[in-house]
Amino acid sequence: MSDITPTNVQIVGGLVIRNIDDLSRISVMLAKSGFFADAKEAAQCGVKVLAGMELGFGPLASMVGVHIINGKPSIGANLMAAAVKRSDKYNYRITRHDNDGCTIVFYENGEVIGESTFTRDDAQAAGALDGKNGHTWKKFPRNMMFNRAMSNGVRWYCPDIFAGSVTYTPEELDLMVDEEGNTVDISNSFQQPPLTVVQPVHPQDLRVRQIRMLLDYPLDLVKEWLHFQNVERPSQLEQNLVDELIKTMCLAWAADKIDHPNHAQNSYLKHVAGVVAKGGDEVVTIQNWMQHVQSPHQAEALA
Repeated sequence: MSDITPTNVQIVGGLVIRNIDDLSRISVMLAKSGFFADAKEAAQCGVKVLAGMELGFGPLASMVGVHIINGKPSIGANLMAAAVKRSDKYNYRITRHDNDGCTIVFYENGEVIGESTFTRDDAQAAGALDGKNGHTWKKFPRNMMFNRAMSNGVRWYCPDIFAGSVTYTPEELDLMVDEEGNTVDISNSFQQPPLTVVQPVHPQDLRVRQIRMLLDYPLDLVKEWLHFQNVERPSQLEQNLVDELIKTMCLAWAADKIDHPNHAQNSYLKHVAGVVAKGGDEVVTIQNWMQHVQSPHQAEALA
């Protein structure tokens, strides 16, 4: 019988997991309850409980709020905040909290040790607003700003409250979450009747999507351009119009990097359109062109 000596083993109600047998019995009970969609087997429950114990949480809190994603422990921002507040060493105070950002000041033994700010611009740069949780970001921006500001601050200023384990919120690890940052139970979706088979993405739609993401070109502007052409997707356009859309996105990207519009267009025609016409891979060619435009000597190259 092996002893277990994780951090903070004392659980609400006086229950202590002292050895593997205790852990095994609790894990079996949790698995048989059927209440936890992401842990159906006792071994899965046991791993979650162990991970939670190392982070200082009891079995139930671990089952609800701790997730193991690609080998990384993930917990909700509310659990992180609770861990900071219960610490004898750390504390925090929110100094800004609105739809455009959240700032949290962190304290150690009553002294300010730093602050963590997460803004709408940060979310945009991270791709959060257009990701699988984009709807939640748009509907509950204040909650999501707090989650990211808290998780960053805990990693930066007080990682020792989790015994040095690097922790992430589920949303940071690309899980779908609700407005509180808790993972969304999608288990019922597997009980629905089979859906219609999704058709493969049309090559022209995929082409525009890849280049738009490479250039970080706003999706709304692509939709507006397509609407002006009276279509919904690039695949509904003639080849020459798709080429024109690609050119429009590329020149928009270069607008603040090349002073004269004619220089930007000439550079695009030479380094992108010309190379692609000779059989060059379009995405790779555009990447090379972007590096060329941003190089210190690009002005000389365009001269």
